[in-house]
Amino acid sequence: MKKTILILLSAALLLCAALFAGCEKGGPGGTALADFTGAVLEDKTFVYDGEAHSLQVSGSLPSGTDITYENNGKTDAGTYTVKAALSKEGYKPLELTAVLTIEKAAFPSDIALKSERVVYDGKPHSLEVSGSLPAGTDVAYENNGKTEAGTYTVTATLSNPNYIAKTLQATLEIYTLSQAAGEVLADVLDRPDPWNFLPEAMSPEQMAYPALPANTFDRETNVSGIGKRAVGKQLNVLYDGLGKADAALTAANAVFTAGEAIASVYQNFIDKNPDDADRFTGTAEIGGISFRLRITVEGERVTLLAGNGSVSAELISDRSAAASFRNEGRIQLTDGIALKYQMSETALKLAVRFTVNGIGITQQIDFERSGGAMLGSFYEFYGTGGASVKTSALLYSDEEITAVLSDKRISDDMPIDAFAEVYRSTTGELLGGEVTETIATVNYDTLWFNLYDISGIRSVRAAKDTEGGGNTKNPHIIYINGADTPFVTEYNTVFGVKTSRRYDIEMREVWYFAAKTENGETVYEKVKTEIPMLFVQRENADDFSAEVMKNNENLQNAALPSPLRALITGTFDTYGDRYADLKEKVTFDDVFAYIGENDSFFDAA
Repeated sequence: MKKTILILLSAALLLCAALFAGCEKGGPGGTALADFTGAVLEDKTFVYDGEAHSLQVSGSLPSGTDITYENNGKTDAGTYTVKAALSKEGYKPLELTAVLTIEKAAFPSDIALKSERVVYDGKPHSLEVSGSLPAGTDVAYENNGKTEAGTYTVTATLSNPNYIAKTLQATLEIYTLSQAAGEVLADVLDRPDPWNFLPEAMSPEQMAYPALPANTFDRETNVSGIGKRAVGKQLNVLYDGLGKADAALTAANAVFTAGEAIASVYQNFIDKNPDDADRFTGTAEIGGISFRLRITVEGERVTLLAGNGSVSAELISDRSAAASFRNEGRIQLTDGIALKYQMSETALKLAVRFTVNGIGITQQIDFERSGGAMLGSFYEFYGTGGASVKTSALLYSDEEITAVLSDKRISDDMPIDAFAEVYRSTTGELLGGEVTETIATVNYDTLWFNLYDISGIRSVRAAKDTEGGGNTKNPHIIYINGADTPFVTEYNTVFGVKTSRRYDIEMREVWYFAAKTENGETVYEKVKTEIPMLFVQRENADDFSAEVMKNNENLQNAALPSPLRALITGTFDTYGDRYADLKEKVTFDDVFAYIGENDSFFDAA
């Protein structure tokens, strides 16, 4: 009996062992379970954007693999452990884990805390954050909600579970009516200065000589004595315009510098009429002279009218975001001068009309700075309406050069298309120029250089050509380097007939600024003179050196200054077309209409 039981137990054990072995090999059929290979669940990081983000198993997976994710598909910022369970018949189950990170985003860029100025009224005033605040954002203010007069720095801290904390600061200023007048008038009395748009080195103060450089050449003169800060005819047109504008502005200085006197009268009115502070009419003593005043406040636009019968000034400041100009003004003097201007941080438009020797002159100047450079235009009209004679100019200036392109004629028989004078911005030195002319259907393109820049030329003498022989079209006979024989030029010819000079030295009309003392003050006077300069036709410039030395035995190693030549021609090529575009762009009527007429308020001044 015992033997039988043992036999049965042994058989049962063998059966179980067989069944277990079958499980290890895949089941009753005895097939082994496979491993998932190449399956990867990688960590990933996203920035919060309001959308759901998930991790996903990648790699080569058997067809029909079932994947179940846990803690996946998240939207809010945070760090999440994601699990992926892989299963398939015939494969060992596999669990993968990875980290899903959603970082906080930056708040939208249009969110701002803007400074404000408000008048004290006994009520609390606050600043408020503006812009696209995301849902769920909490804004905590510090030092806000103030009542008493003063200047407060307000801090706003923005917090949101899905955004990086942001701190903003702005100024809340609560001012009393006793401050109002000065604040209102502070900007309106900002005087324009057109000279600020030129390089400092080209102001009259910097261009001036205490004693004039060489300006007579009827005897041999060393070319090193020729003044380098000469003002050519094209730049002189602009200087004249700036000078006339400055004269009109100076005549109105009594108004520009009378801030305290005007503010005192206006403040007295405000103190008595706090509810009507936006419009005032009255009088003020300015420099011992009585002026009628009108002050109008419309939001951020302030208008001051001040007149006394001999001068009237309409001054405007506008600090609104939509304003094209920060300041505008119109000034009129009883001697016939009228001026209008508009200015911003980077631009100035100014026009003036006046009379000289019975002839009406109207001028307009436009300047605009951009990217370290300045581009401007100038228009001048002699006479009125269709009878006016116009001169126009384009001005370009950067850290290296200042160029003036204009059509101011050199002489009555030589009309020009465009003349570019090029100056060094750091020193005011005249570097040379280029001019295009059309005479009897023939086009000329001529380069001009200072004699001291031409290698080989040491001295010069210019004698009037009283007989008009041998020196065709040049009113002077030129001698160089102490020679007894005249400087010899080269001619272009047609059928053996001399047409134009390929190069020559001529006396050119220029001006120097001279510093003088009058009544204990230094003034700067322009003095007209002539200096010798060399010209060469652009098409003949490459042949100049060989030709000038062949024709003039006392001139050795003569050559044009290559860097200056490239600078001058490059400037002309770059800005010549721009000048042609603006040359006829503005008419006399345009400028006259821009200047306009006096406000009727001044009729009773």
